[in-house]
Amino acid sequence: MTTVTSNDIQELKDLLSAMRQENREQMISLREETREQMISLREETREQISSLREETREQMTSLREETREQIDTLKEDNRKQLETLREENNKQFINLHKEITEVKIITAKIEGTIQSQAVLTQKIPDLIEKVGELKNWKQIAIVAITAFTSATITWFIRGGNLKP
Repeated sequence: MTTVTSNDIQELKDLLSAMRQENREQMISLREETREQMISLREETREQISSLREETREQMTSLREETREQIDTLKEDNRKQLETLREENNKQFINLHKEITEVKIITAKIEGTIQSQAVLTQKIPDLIEKVGELKNWKQIAIVAITAFTSATITWFIRGGNLKP
């Protein structure tokens, strides 16, 4: 075994101190490097975020314009459709008005006919009575003709004499 002397211990202490010092310097340099990298990464991230924001703004602006154009187009289409529907409704209204006028005219004609026939309708009972009287005259005429015919036939049967 070897003996450890105080010089050896001192050397070890110095060596440890030097290593500590070296480790500290390395740590400090690593910290500095890490800080610089972090700062660099932050800057890159900020630039990327700014770039993304700008792209997003441009896209939003473009989408807004496209949306406005689409809305304007839809508004114009709706206006045209409304105008077309209004025109069609006006035409239908005019046609309905004409038909209503025609119906009124026809109704007036029918009412006139009914009024002119009302006088005739009032005369129907008188005409029925007269027709009834004519039926009686017909019966009387038939009886008279039958009597005359039978008298004539009887006269011929008796020989055409007026003697009883």
